[in-house]
Amino acid sequence: MEILIILIALIIFAFIVYSVYAGRTAKYSQRKRAFELKEAHMNRSMDRLRSEISLIEDEIKKTESQITDSFDDTE
Repeated sequence: MEILIILIALIIFAFIVYSVYAGRTAKYSQRKRAFELKEAHMNRSMDRLRSEISLIEDEIKKTESQITDSFDDTE
């Protein structure tokens, strides 16, 4: 009878340990996935910003060349 109680207690203890471990593992993987999604979103946002900056720089260069050309034509 005592062995049965010890076995039941051991099984309950093992289940509790496994439950805690599984919960922590799931929480960690969820946080890791959220971080990866956030990182991907930030990379896409930075790519968009770089693209917009590049377009603005091209517009500035184009406008500068048009202005210098118009000054060269008037002289």
